[in-house]
Amino acid sequence: MALRSLMPNRTTRTHLAFLALPVVLFVTFYIYPIISSIHLSLHSWDGFSPAMRWVGLQNYATLLSQPRFINAVFNNITWVVFMLVVPTGIGLLLASLLDRGMRGESIFRIIFFLPFTIPAVAVAAIWRWMYEPSNGLLTTVLNLIGLGGLSQNWLGDPNVVNFSLMGAVAWWTTGFAFLVFFAGLRNIPTECIEAARIEGATPWQTFWKVSFPLLWPSTIIVLGMSAIDAMRLFDVVWAMTKGGPAYSSEVLATQMYDLAFGRFSMGQASAVAVYLLIIAAVVIMPYIYYMSNRVTESEAE
Repeated sequence: MALRSLMPNRTTRTHLAFLALPVVLFVTFYIYPIISSIHLSLHSWDGFSPAMRWVGLQNYATLLSQPRFINAVFNNITWVVFMLVVPTGIGLLLASLLDRGMRGESIFRIIFFLPFTIPAVAVAAIWRWMYEPSNGLLTTVLNLIGLGGLSQNWLGDPNVVNFSLMGAVAWWTTGFAFLVFFAGLRNIPTECIEAARIEGATPWQTFWKVSFPLLWPSTIIVLGMSAIDAMRLFDVVWAMTKGGPAYSSEVLATQMYDLAFGRFSMGQASAVAVYLLIIAAVVIMPYIYYMSNRVTESEAE
């Protein structure tokens, strides 16, 4: 009788059955790859040999001694700052403008969000054509308005290439921030806005003192996803420059791909992946924790 009382009842067994599949998928496609990458980063392996050679932390030390790796880390951090500020700021600006009831609102919503629906490779192809140094759209427009002297080798100059890539990525990703902020603004109770107007608040004061504090949940989503996207940035950079020229636009993801499938150094590529995981955790997790506390505090007030 006591043994039967220890057995889970039918409801509990049903719950465990439904939880089993997500747990298995999480372990298989998340936990196991991380453990496997850490294990591989401690070996030297070309991806084909039947045996791997143990090298310990040598791959990590080798990467830290390479200017190429340090530059990729710096580029990733730069991308994080850019993604947190530029697409987020533009998206918030567009959402606040459209929330005022502009004519043709539905058309503008489509225009602002449409670039985000385009695949990354297509975005790269569009902007490679726009940045073509002799006959590209940007150079042609500058020549037409008499500013041809500002034309650059947009993707071939190490001093310009990262700014060119950021322009393309801002055009591509701003639609996501716009959509989330626009939905957040539409969910703000109209009573709050009307009360601020009755008190004589200007539109700027209404936005800064009323609307913006109520957008904390939307802000967490946008900034969190932007930081994650910046850390894992790969497709646009690889399709437009492959990290060049001279590794000036390289990020950790493109270096990892080049080491693994261009140089067949699976150990070093895995070490880059582990470094990327650590940097992402150090950069992103404290932010998410801080912003979550801000939301909790704002809801309690």
